[in-house]
Amino acid sequence: MVHSKSIHILLMLLAASFLGFTAPLVDYLYSQGFTIMDLTNAQYGFAVVILWLMMLPVLNRIRFPKGKDLLLIIGTGATSAWAIYFYFKSITLLPVSLSIVLLFQVTWIVTVLDIIVKRVLPSVQKWIGIAFILGGTILAVGLFQSELPHLSWIAIGYGLLAAVCFGISLYLPEYMTKDSSPFARAALTLTVGAFSLFPLYPPTYLTNGALFHGLLGWGIITGLIGQVLPLLFMLVAIPKIGGRMAGVLSAVELPVTVVSANFLLGETISWFRWLGILLILIGICCSEIMKPTSHQINAREN
Repeated sequence: MVHSKSIHILLMLLAASFLGFTAPLVDYLYSQGFTIMDLTNAQYGFAVVILWLMMLPVLNRIRFPKGKDLLLIIGTGATSAWAIYFYFKSITLLPVSLSIVLLFQVTWIVTVLDIIVKRVLPSVQKWIGIAFILGGTILAVGLFQSELPHLSWIAIGYGLLAAVCFGISLYLPEYMTKDSSPFARAALTLTVGAFSLFPLYPPTYLTNGALFHGLLGWGIITGLIGQVLPLLFMLVAIPKIGGRMAGVLSAVELPVTVVSANFLLGETISWFRWLGILLILIGICCSEIMKPTSHQINAREN
């Protein structure tokens, strides 16, 4: 049992690492002349094609989700696609190292979802962790360096909307059963996500010529590391470890993104931002690794 849990934790860490590298890569490709719309659509489009091709030889033996699981997949696919949309909009207006800080408000957002859905109040440790996360965010956005007034409030809004959508997409798979294949769940999730993006980002890359001017190769690469592998790993891991633990382990995405942004984009990260990131990571560990002592909201009534 312990060995199995370790494997699922490792899968979640790998998923978060792949996601952490994808955003700086997409921002780098954006700086090379590709549009965010084409990059997003190609990432989803190729991911969908790759997954369905992987399943094709054994399609008649794959167990597809039904009933409640299918509804959860639709919700997960739509919210994860919207998270990508808002996140990528954010990175075109803000440094990647700041956009990822906004995305990681997902930690306390998942806690809020727990309160709403399970009617469970956080433990004292979790409240302390949330305080660290919010304090780290204040430092990371440069409030004490006079950076905040010069930032785009629309971009900050995009980053926070991405966090809300990401939190929901992390939370929903916890309620999926193990009655269907992870490949089927991943393929359907991405297919829903691709169609959810169409009203926001029409797939013009299929007709504007970008596909044969470098987007084909990069679309396959970003589709694999940004969608196929992370989603498969998460859909296998989250039902075993739970949405809250998934939110904790996804914290590795934060330092991976910051280091990748420094390496790929040459972003200079101030000591205030590094300190803020450190506080966020401490807050995540404090809120989830310590033993919780949650109680039911209606406990006073008993």
